[in-house]
Amino acid sequence: MPRYRALAATLTEELRAGRHRPGAQLPSVRQLCADHGASLATVTHALHRLEDAGLIEARPRRGFFVRASAVQEVPTAAPPIDAIALAGRRKRLIALATTQADCLSLGHLALDDALLPLAALKRLLIQQLRSGTSVLSTRTCHGTAALREQLALRSRAMGCDFHADDIVVTQGEAEALELGLRVLTRAGDLVAVASPAPFRALEIIASLGLQVLEIPASGDGQGLSVAALAFALQHRRVAACLFEPSCASADGSLMSDAAKQQLAALLAQHQIPLIECDLMGDLFRGTQRPRPVKAFDRSDTVLYCGSFACLTGPGFSLGYVVAGRHHLQLQAARTVHGELLPAPIVHTLTAFMAGGAFELHLRRQRRRLAAQLAAHHEAVLRHFPPGTRVSIGQGGYMLWIELPVGLDACALLEQARHRGYTFVPGAVFTTDARFDHCLRLTASYPLDEARARGIRTLGEIAARMLNDQPARPT
Repeated sequence: MPRYRALAATLTEELRAGRHRPGAQLPSVRQLCADHGASLATVTHALHRLEDAGLIEARPRRGFFVRASAVQEVPTAAPPIDAIALAGRRKRLIALATTQADCLSLGHLALDDALLPLAALKRLLIQQLRSGTSVLSTRTCHGTAALREQLALRSRAMGCDFHADDIVVTQGEAEALELGLRVLTRAGDLVAVASPAPFRALEIIASLGLQVLEIPASGDGQGLSVAALAFALQHRRVAACLFEPSCASADGSLMSDAAKQQLAALLAQHQIPLIECDLMGDLFRGTQRPRPVKAFDRSDTVLYCGSFACLTGPGFSLGYVVAGRHHLQLQAARTVHGELLPAPIVHTLTAFMAGGAFELHLRRQRRRLAAQLAAHHEAVLRHFPPGTRVSIGQGGYMLWIELPVGLDACALLEQARHRGYTFVPGAVFTTDARFDHCLRLTASYPLDEARARGIRTLGEIAARMLNDQPARPT
């Protein structure tokens, strides 16, 4: 057990035993360090776990206080430390992982402007505006026929044959996922997700009153374990699945075509719909873009969700859903819940795709991202302590890092923020504590001096945390 968890368990037991009366102030952080022979980071992280559990509360510039009802709420037997306040803990983790104005982000997906086709999009947008001012007052609900036709044409490159009438254009990937869940589920339903899951998807699932069933990975870098899903479907009533089979945005994992085919057949057998999220498939570093599960869908059970967010930048980050038999429901749901799409953006993106510049941009973007990823990978291997494992998958620009045994990525993040750096902790990609030792970095920018110094700083902090651990008995 990491030291901060052991200390949290000790403090919980002290509350249970009545050592600290309700409303009383706990000893200072420095006093706790001295009393328990622990580092500042260990004590701070332990106190945050008790705060997440609702046992104590932080008061600005005063310290930590026992909640008035905390002692009565603590059960007679100390709870397992891993079960402490996952919901409250998750809210704090999301806030902790959010980009900060005074910190350099090393783990978020936003791309360097130099990797985006901004000049080409600007030129096309100006052409749209010159065609007449009426374009500024025009909006569309489901995307124009021309844009949907371009999306249908591109589908052939990934082994699909989308029909333009089956496509519903959305504000982005998040809206596409939410509309799919609204159509396929009701509050209280169980949704299966591949673990690690997109943290935005987890938040959308929670906001809709749905429950999460996490399906583990196969363990070979190929993402979701179809065998584990098959076992789960035999024992749990799952309303829908939400998977990211092609270049997952957390760890870059990629399911093989054979596994995707098995997945499609399994879901058809159980008549369970799949919301397939494909954010990074176009950034695959191989010769042939991965085929989605939708390419193997023979029973029309897959809702395919795509996005331009990582390809053209936030200003043109439209998403879309290929809905098949659900397209009328999706259109109705978007009419009720979605905002109208601005015509200048829709027409500019359509022209960009139709002119051939889009594919040229993708080839250049993939080459540059591959070079940046290699440089970041080498830097992590050089600066992080022995025992660190790094996976870069086969697509995208993510580095999934597993810290040595006993280290906690959230504790690392808290210290890193004091040094001016942030990243995304693995804990936000799950609803429990299974990825507390993991983190995600990205190669969204070139490895300049500032980012190289940031990776070196993270490695130094991790090494110091590792050295602070008590020696293991032989």
